[in-house]
Amino acid sequence: MSRIVHLSLKVDDVERTGNFYKEVFGFADAETRRTRDHLSRHMTDGAIDFTLMQYDAGTRSAESHASGEGPCIHHFALEVDDIPKATEEIKARGCTIISDPGVLPVKFRAPGGTVAELVQVGRYKQPPLPVKPNRIVHLALKVDELEKTGDFYKEVFGFRDAQTKRTRDHTSRHMTDGAIDFALLQYDAGTQSAESKASGEGPCIHHFAIEVPDLAAATAQIERHGSRVVSDPGVIPVKFKAPGGTTAELVPLGRYQF
Repeated sequence: MSRIVHLSLKVDDVERTGNFYKEVFGFADAETRRTRDHLSRHMTDGAIDFTLMQYDAGTRSAESHASGEGPCIHHFALEVDDIPKATEEIKARGCTIISDPGVLPVKFRAPGGTVAELVQVGRYKQPPLPVKPNRIVHLALKVDELEKTGDFYKEVFGFRDAQTKRTRDHTSRHMTDGAIDFALLQYDAGTQSAESKASGEGPCIHHFAIEVPDLAAATAQIERHGSRVVSDPGVIPVKFKAPGGTTAELVPLGRYQF
């Protein structure tokens, strides 16, 4: 089974956004570097490389606009043993390569409409952590075709199904790579809920979830740091618009079992 090893957010302020995740959730810095047309601040929750990208003003590279014009959850990475072989397999299944020729990692438009990338095993190293951070336990994609998209991740990367269920105005297909809950969301046509539009109108990486021991205390803390809660009152998990402009959520310990 391939594993999700990296999550990348396109943000409007690398320093402020990174400090938020560091101070509130205990994420640790790994490195900050320039890559082509953007600055990347790499952090970690102890298992996943969590990267904040700030693109140069006026850049028009294909990658910079692949997931939208403004702040967004840009892509996630799947670790594979053989990148050329995996690239040919995803192309055979209709995926479009959107990174420049010869560039690694290989970014692609997956079934369902969102952006992912292939990385080689061992690309991301985990630095020592001064404290035990809260952990990323869930990644949710808003897709246009639940069955086809889920089958793609199942057949190509070995993800296994957990459950499919109705929640308010959408159907969720929950899968796993063995370490996090990977959910595909297909919203009802015409829905106008705040959550359905929180990360954009079309297909997108909708949100990720951070597991916390005390929802009420964590909610108060994120609000003190300028976050805006976007889920309906009383609804759990608690979705919020974080500094940097992207959507995340707070979930209680043990919500997802792998």
